[in-house]
Amino acid sequence: MSSRLDELGPDVVVALLTFTTPEALEPYQQRRRLSFDILLDPDRATYDAYGVERGSLRAVWGMATIKRYAAIIKHGGARDVQGATEDTRQLGADLVIAPNGTVAWAHWSTGPADRPSVDEIVGAVHAARGRSS
Repeated sequence: MSSRLDELGPDVVVALLTFTTPEALEPYQQRRRLSFDILLDPDRATYDAYGVERGSLRAVWGMATIKRYAAIIKHGGARDVQGATEDTRQLGADLVIAPNGTVAWAHWSTGPADRPSVDEIVGAVHAARGRSS
């Protein structure tokens, strides 16, 4: 996503919301080299407000996750695979909030390997703005 931020336009704010602790944030940010804002939600109030759930052990540690991590390692991303330090069952979501403050598009993950493509997110941003991608 970082490499495609310019496609979104100067009026778009991209942020990552995480439940990590402030102490764990800096190493995470350095490892990922993220170029957008990171917001902390350690009590997960925002996760709860948007209905982002925790997954079952089977959903989180199933074959799709194993295949995803294998693909990351195969493509030279072994440094990106770190041991778990937090709640591995907390699922994620990708949201596009329209200029009027409503959720214009959302993808609630069913497991760690269930993520929308960057193309989908960019398209959702453009659609929320009222123009096609």
